[in-house]
This record gives sequence, structure tokens and C-alpha cells, in this order.
Amino acid sequence: MRIMSYNIEWFDDLFEPDNSMKADATSAKRFDAIAQVIRTLDPDLIGITEGPNTTTTTGMRDTVSALEGFAAAKGLRTAKAVIGFPSPGRQEIAALWDPAVLAATHAPGGRAGSRTSPPFDESFEIDSDADGIREVYRHYRPPLELSVTRADGGPPFRAMVVHAKSKGIFTAMDRIHYERTSDRNRRKLFAECSSIRRRVDDWLAEGTAVVVMGDINDGPGFDYYEGRFGRSAVELIMGDLFSPDGILRNHVGPPEWGRFGWEPSTARFRDIFTGDTVNALIDHILASRHLTPAGTGAARVWNPFQSEEAKPLKEALMAASDHFPVTLDIL
Repeated sequence: MRIMSYNIEWFDDLFEPDNSMKADATSAKRFDAIAQVIRTLDPDLIGITEGPNTTTTTGMRDTVSALEGFAAAKGLRTAKAVIGFPSPGRQEIAALWDPAVLAATHAPGGRAGSRTSPPFDESFEIDSDADGIREVYRHYRPPLELSVTRADGGPPFRAMVVHAKSKGIFTAMDRIHYERTSDRNRRKLFAECSSIRRRVDDWLAEGTAVVVMGDINDGPGFDYYEGRFGRSAVELIMGDLFSPDGILRNHVGPPEWGRFGWEPSTARFRDIFTGDTVNALIDHILASRHLTPAGTGAARVWNPFQSEEAKPLKEALMAASDHFPVTLDIL
């Protein structure tokens, strides 16, 4: 089985208010590119971030209708879609899958009204600044929790698709305010990822195999502020070294620092101080020990500038999104 995590840049912009696909030349080109990437990589389950919108007020925009319409129009075998709790913004977290290979349903966990582990559409409390006082946080984009069963009789597993808080700062400000905002953003990211890990712990306690995938907006060594806290948000989700059976594995392996940033990388960002473009590994698939990778090279980052295997798909990958997909093959 192939699992894919894909941030499809502002996918919502490609759909009309009635969930149909826009027909202008620019949109058509991107639709073709996205479909080519999915068709070529041939995943069975896709965790999508920046998916088309669902509106709870008017009910006109619907993520599932948009994604399933796109899949049908492009003849993709990942023809079924699901979302969890809609976000207050335009970009949704969703999944597409092949119904001949698996079934996926939204299966939210947590305890309603809990202060520490409620459903992902409720507020939660965590001490994010180590002052002994728990702060109140809320997921802006509630992670999508899936219960996945396999048609081949393989073991079922739980999957979570996440789009965590961005640490990016996109408005002009002085250095002092920049420092404060950067610190606040990372604490928010840490709070979200701690909440995600609590749910992972719940699933692992049940003896369930677990996959967490998506745009976590962080990676080992990603920025200066990680040193202040001694770890990255990804490592929070991965787990505790003193509880090795509970660690979620990143089969891509650790990234290495090179001339243009991290390698492998899934996205590129412009440093606001130097103006340089820096590569970053922020899209991840993390899997528990219950899931066996399908041999050497089971995990891939489809970056055509760093991977020979991805180079033939370069034009489509560049046209489809500003992120490159990640795949993991499991037995």
C-alpha cells in the first residue's frame, strides 16, 4: 500500500462556488499537473492539505464534492474523499483513497469537554511556556482522524492528516516584535503538536497502528528558535526516546544541510533577512512500529531537484504546487 502526503497549494482557488472545476487555461493547467502527479505516483491513500473549502454557513462549498468531482473528471482511482471538522478558513484538510484498496472514515477521538484531550474542534489546555500555568489553545485547522481498513485483509490502522501552525511572519515589523511573534508562533505550533501526540498516545495504548502525515511546518534544525526549546515540533509528534515502542518513525531519514538548505526537502522559503531561498523538509509521514515499510527506499520525497526518480515529473510537480509530495510504501 502506498500512502502519500501532499500539500496542494491553494487547491481551493481552482474550484467554482458550486464545487465544479474552473475551466480557464491557468486552472486547467494546474488540474492536469496535479492529476499527472497523482496518477504517476499512484498512491492508495492521499492526505491532502490546502484542500478545497467547505462552508458551514451557506453549505454551497463542499470539499468532498469538489475532490470527488476532480477525481472523476481526471479518471483517478483515488475516487473517494473525506474531511473531518471544517476549518474556519478556506483551506481544508482532507483525504482521497481508492475504494478498491481501502476504506477510510472520519473517526474523531478525545473526550468532549476535556481540558487536555478533547476532540480536535474544541479548545485544549497546555503549559507552553513552562511557567506552571496552562494556556488555552485551539487547532485552527482541526487534524483529520481516520479509521482505515484494508481490502487485502491487512491490519487496520489509524491515520491523521495535519496542517500545523505556520511559523512564517508575513507582515512588516521591527526586530523586537519579530522576536515576540516568532516565539509565540512556535509555542502555538508546539501546543498543536503536543495535542496531536496525546491522540497518538491514545491510539497506541489501544494497540493500534498509527500514521501521522501532512504539513507540520517544521523539521529538525529548521530554525534558530528550535534551539531555544531543544527540539522540533516534528520530534514532539514522533515521541519520547525513553518509550521507544511509542516512537513514530520517519522512514525518509534525517535531512542533511547543504548549499541550498536541507536535503531532502519538500518546500522552499525566502529568508526575510538575507533574501536567500532555503529548502526545508516540513511535509512528513510518520509511522508506528506496527507498520512495516516495503523494503529499501519505501519512503520518498518527490523533489525533482534532489531526486533522480522525480526528475521526469519535474514540470508537473512545479506546476501543481509549491510543495513536493512525500510517499511511504507499507506491507
